[in-house]
Amino acid sequence: LEVADQQRAIRRATRFDPRALPAVRQVLESVEQAGAIEGYVRIGLLVAKAGSGKRKLSSMERVRELIAPAHLLDGLSEDAFRSLMHEETIIVEFEPDRAKRALPRILRQAADRRHAHDLLDGIATHHRLDERQQALVAELRALLPLPRVARPAAGKGRARAPVKKSVAARRSPRPRARASTEG
Repeated sequence: LEVADQQRAIRRATRFDPRALPAVRQVLESVEQAGAIEGYVRIGLLVAKAGSGKRKLSSMERVRELIAPAHLLDGLSEDAFRSLMHEETIIVEFEPDRAKRALPRILRQAADRRHAHDLLDGIATHHRLDERQQALVAELRALLPLPRVARPAAGKGRARAPVKKSVAARRSPRPRARASTEG
């Protein structure tokens, strides 16, 4: 029995940490250095993982299922998608909070954020989400605020409402133009 206890203690003390692998370290160092497509895949992985709390063998298909309706991966080959999934799975698995915090830097363009919101809308509308997933979708929306829409210029788009004068401007008489006495 002592030998069994010693073996258990040795296994606990010498647990393998995959983060020590150079390939994993390299991926984790590049969390913030990603593009928009990586951000969309990361969103899909985060939402998929939030549902069960565990990584599933079918996560690649689940993420593709979540992202496909938004057509954000249309130009990506199967090999490129697999490689991307591999890297983003490592990031989401080992550093989920850091993966979330990096999204605003990755998706900084207004168009990228609109695509992310469309993706989140599609996920929330077409997939059955549990409470944790719904909370994560709300958190991701808050992390990725959409830029304000600029008002259309005068004469373009909708008609502008008449500008109201301030109270002070309405009370003070306007100076009148002097009539010229020269003829």
